[in-house]
Amino acid sequence: MIPQLVAIDGPLKGSTYAISVDRFSIGRKSDNSLAQADLSISRRHCTIDFVTGRFRLTDHDSQNGTFVNGIPIKERILVHGDQIAVGISVFVFLLEEMGALPGSPPVLQYPIVGESPAIRHVLEFIGQVAPLESTVLIAGEKGTGKKLAARALHDCSPRARKPFVAVNCAALSETFLGRALFGYERDAFPGAVTRKEGKLELAEGGTLFLDEAGSLPLPLQGALLRLLTEKRFERLGGGVAMAADLRVIAASDRDLAAAAQEGTFRQDLYFRLSVLSLEMPPLRQRREDIPLLANYFRVEQGARQKRRVLGITAAARDCLMRYDWPGNVRELESAIESAVAVGSTEGILPEDLPESVLPPGDAPDDVVPRYHRAVNDARRELILKAYEQGASHDRAAALLGLHPHSLARLVRGLGLFRGQAT
Repeated sequence: MIPQLVAIDGPLKGSTYAISVDRFSIGRKSDNSLAQADLSISRRHCTIDFVTGRFRLTDHDSQNGTFVNGIPIKERILVHGDQIAVGISVFVFLLEEMGALPGSPPVLQYPIVGESPAIRHVLEFIGQVAPLESTVLIAGEKGTGKKLAARALHDCSPRARKPFVAVNCAALSETFLGRALFGYERDAFPGAVTRKEGKLELAEGGTLFLDEAGSLPLPLQGALLRLLTEKRFERLGGGVAMAADLRVIAASDRDLAAAAQEGTFRQDLYFRLSVLSLEMPPLRQRREDIPLLANYFRVEQGARQKRRVLGITAAARDCLMRYDWPGNVRELESAIESAVAVGSTEGILPEDLPESVLPPGDAPDDVVPRYHRAVNDARRELILKAYEQGASHDRAAALLGLHPHSLARLVRGLGLFRGQAT
């Protein structure tokens, strides 16, 4: 098989490109038309060369960087299944037919970024467990990427071409959750004027992901147990058992083992869900991944918000490394999104970050330099004058030449109207 680049996300999604032993260029000035649809790719972005029997990817000091499996690279020998992100386009490099191969990185639609031992363990687990049919229970604090891991298990499994259906068990009441999961027949309850397929039927052949599984009401726990043991279920108001061909992956930030001991979660269901178990590490236990994650989100948000952001300053990176991130990766992503939105330079500065991330006000000047404090003071003065002149938020944003959302983030970041200072 001729090696291929398959676009799985971005403007070029669905396109396939053959890679020969000659140099393959990615860039708007390249001989091929690969990057024409993605203006976030630099004119001379990166190349793939055939060197000593292997394919080598080289970044040419591109504006937004080149990423392999979520990690920024300058040069990298490619293996089957490597995921390459350039601009806002994402490709999978295929040496062989699509599928999870021993020793190959997972082919992930949404990358799990990191090089820490904890994340390597997660990726190894996904590679080993994805081809199996057993249920998986993913534990971990909020924001650690439990849904991301579940999606990776699906994308690397033989069910990858079938649906991945996610259900948040904490978002609905018992009544509506039961209807959403199992569906219902016409006249099953007042207002049921038509038959409705549930999430179980929508996930046929694929994967059902139960997020916040610890919030499942006890009556629904019994129905789910039957599904796992008999592979059958009934729609609400129906008397016919239907076969279910799907894999179940559950996630919870609750300790389900303790809940089973206390009697608030069925022990037999816990055993069925936890045939295989994965613990997602909190960000504070993988601090070496913070710069990689922050840089990944910087590139992503810069492309999404159409703003040129070339890096993160050393002072801002120090703030990120010192913070404990109680909201984990999700909080870090929000912080970088906010910093890209409110920043006015090509590098993310400490004052661009949310106030919660910054060190206390008595931090030494080498963390938040006096120059940055002066810039903050100037920003505050301009914003307050705009509000005085405009009287409304939208009018103040127009006077400053900002989008109202960007102004709102800037107001929060500067601690205005709350008697706080950064």
